Amino acid sequence: MRRTVTRLFSLILLFSSAAAVEAQHGSIAEAPFSTPRDVAAGKQSFRSQCAACHGLDGSGGAVAPSLVSGTFKHGGSDEALFTVITKGVPGTAMTGFALDGREVWQLIAFLRSLNVARSAAKAPGDAAKGAQVYQANGCARCHTNGSGSGGFDGPDLSEIGARRTLAQIEQSIVDPDADVDAAYWSVRAEMKSGQTVNGIRMNEDMDSIQIREPGGRLRTLMKADLTRFEIVRTSPMPSFKDKISGADLQNLVAYLAGLGAAAREAENK
Repeated sequence: MRRTVTRLFSLILLFSSAAAVEAQHGSIAEAPFSTPRDVAAGKQSFRSQCAACHGLDGSGGAVAPSLVSGTFKHGGSDEALFTVITKGVPGTAMTGFALDGREVWQLIAFLRSLNVARSAAKAPGDAAKGAQVYQANGCARCHTNGSGSGGFDGPDLSEIGARRTLAQIEQSIVDPDADVDAAYWSVRAEMKSGQTVNGIRMNEDMDSIQIREPGGRLRTLMKADLTRFEIVRTSPMPSFKDKISGADLQNLVAYLAGLGAAAREAENK
């Protein structure tokens, strides 16, 4: 009986941890446990739960793929990793693990650390030239980069090198719709008055939607006042696939990979 209650409590904690984040934006937006201590705890979980198949260093084994490349077959977002860990992959040796919510996030934090710690060092481009590409293409209009200036319409990139692999950084530049953080979903709505309203979706409940309009104004829309509304899950950022390529793209990735990477390496020592 005690074992059944303990397992039930673990499952409730797992789903409540996910739901607490999901309630903010309708999706699991970011890992809530990602401090150096969480990474260390995730490492212990990995060694006891995952290393037999994926190897002690995550480089893969006879029945499981490498986890150090930064590319994951079933999705590289935190939400996708959460799903794979807790539900497994049908038809493969990967089964779901009955870990509580905190343990899952700590495991995800460790998997991230396997990839991002090497990113800046492996980047083939020139980071100094990448900073010039960053400025020339107007990235600072929407993003901050740790310099104390920049825009706030897009994610803060000050520590992007500590949170994303080279492949993920490049993908976000050339195909920003591939993995859109729910915090940057937008809303298109039409009021009963005929006014059309657009903005970044900040929160939503049964009766209202809170948005940030293009000028930065925060606004609450009551659903009873709308004739229709649509949640747009594509990125507000345009693709730079045809604008930045070749050496410029490599240089920009190298520059972004260096943002925050040094701080993360120091924390993990």
